[in-house]
Amino acid sequence: MKSYFLPALTGALLVLGVTPRPAVAQLKGHVKSVDTTANRLVVTDTGTGTDFTLAVPPQTTIVTASGTALTFKDLRKGDGVSVIQAGGIASRIVADQARLLGTVKSTEPTAKKLVIRETLPGGEARAAKDVNLTINDETTISSSDGKTIKFGDIKVGDGVSIAHDGVLARSIETSPKPDELTGFVKSIGANLKNFVVTETGTNKAYTVAINPDTVIETTEGKTLNIKELKEGDGVGILHASSVAKRIVVAVKTQR
Repeated sequence: MKSYFLPALTGALLVLGVTPRPAVAQLKGHVKSVDTTANRLVVTDTGTGTDFTLAVPPQTTIVTASGTALTFKDLRKGDGVSVIQAGGIASRIVADQARLLGTVKSTEPTAKKLVIRETLPGGEARAAKDVNLTINDETTISSSDGKTIKFGDIKVGDGVSIAHDGVLARSIETSPKPDELTGFVKSIGANLKNFVVTETGTNKAYTVAINPDTVIETTEGKTLNIKELKEGDGVGILHASSVAKRIVVAVKTQR
């Protein structure tokens, strides 16, 4: 009796011209894409890996797990979401926001504000945008090596990875922007682990170390090793604490 009642009732409603209301269901997964023009959200279901396209009308409630209100535009690829939906129309979305990656564009230590230019996840079609964030006394800030730093230590150009709740940054991990040095090779260390550069403009000599992670290449993209550097070669160097991360060489002579 139970197995036939609901289909029979549905059929009766259709005969009477009454369309049954779609069943309410919960969907848990991760945001695959956000279309703010069409107000559509694609979510990949955690259990099955199936993609579901959902309409997100203006009245949809969107909040973080802590209850902070969000707008549809705040959702990003990779965010974890729990969606209450009926017939493919979302009525409530609870978001576990993915870490925000980007580069520092500006800081206001007194106002405790930070603007970053986001780095988009792979496959994201939209244009990158600036994101405004705030910090409070509970925000933790550390360098990539785990050392605690102050908000005032963050510099424009630093890379950041931020756990956030809406616009409030909960934790910030920084990767300081490498320093830049432009000049000419003066000499190569006998141990082939460092070399001396005469800086353009100041004529000051700086010793720069290299390690196995240092990338050395010509302006044409040819990979070199330190043995191939010659006195007089022009170099553009990105370095951190005088350890080169990348060296671009404008060769003095034909190689």
